Amino acid sequence: MHRAQIYFEQDLFQQIKQISAQNSQSMSAYIREVLRSEIERKKATTAIDVSGVSGMWGDYDISQKTLRDKVGAGLNDLLGHQCFD
Repeated sequence: MHRAQIYFEQDLFQQIKQISAQNSQSMSAYIREVLRSEIERKKATTAIDVSGVSGMWGDYDISQKTLRDKVGAGLNDLLGHQCFD
């Protein structure tokens, strides 16, 4: 465990002191609990599960070469002559 010095505004300090006393915890234990909870909550909201959509392109070739070939072929058709190989 590491020691850290943190400064709190007076109203926040009083709230921490009051809530930790109500929970029969030290202020340090309460602050660690709140921080852990907030960090886990943020992890849960930032880690989006994309496994359900990751296979939606499974039937398509979306490689860079294929996409470039299709764009080139489309431009060739649009311009009426061979611009791109």
